Amino acid sequence: MVRRLAGIGLAVLAAVGLAAEPPKASPQDAAKTKKALGELQEFVGVWNLEGTRKVGAKTEAWKEKVSWGWKFQDGDSRLTVDFAGGKGKHYARGDLTYLPAGKKYVLTLTGADKTEQVYEGGLKAGVLRLDRKDPATGDVHRVTANTAADGVRLILKWETQAGGKGVFAPAFQMAGSRDGESIAKTAKKPECVVTGGAATIAVSYGGQTYYVCCTGCRDAFTAAPEKFVKGK
Repeated sequence: MVRRLAGIGLAVLAAVGLAAEPPKASPQDAAKTKKALGELQEFVGVWNLEGTRKVGAKTEAWKEKVSWGWKFQDGDSRLTVDFAGGKGKHYARGDLTYLPAGKKYVLTLTGADKTEQVYEGGLKAGVLRLDRKDPATGDVHRVTANTAADGVRLILKWETQAGGKGVFAPAFQMAGSRDGESIAKTAKKPECVVTGGAATIAVSYGGQTYYVCCTGCRDAFTAAPEKFVKGK
């Protein structure tokens, strides 16, 4: 009897667990998500950024290496961002996806204190602008991200609108160049065989050399190279 009840309990838990799993995106939505994230392909790479913020009459500055890359899993695609190997001044890492139903980008940032912040918004004229509202204070926090100088420079800004009204005041920003490049250097790079963006990592298949833009694309290529080299 005890065994029977235990078996029933496990079956119920399994059913609850299955019910709790989010539904997988349809192939159409998965394609829309990848296409929307592809608009941000220039973010992908390693960046040497300098952060600055005003502290009273002084300007505080720090440096961080920030990495953006693709992540593919079970038909889902997203962009990930790592701040200084998970030890950034304000953030450790982040996850950026796109929701076709709402036609919006969603960025989940994990702070240095391990708390999560979720921003939502859109892309306009090459600038990604995302907001979140603090339910306790009513303050609206905004992060904007864009590239400049033909994709060689990345600019990240955080701003705050007190009480959700009025103008946005600067909180801090991070800006700098792609690792190994300068604004004066704009030589065209090979295209990523997975996403079509500028690539720097060489991979091989069938005696041929191809290029990818990040470790996420490298892993996707390694798992199914035929999928990406067909027609190349």
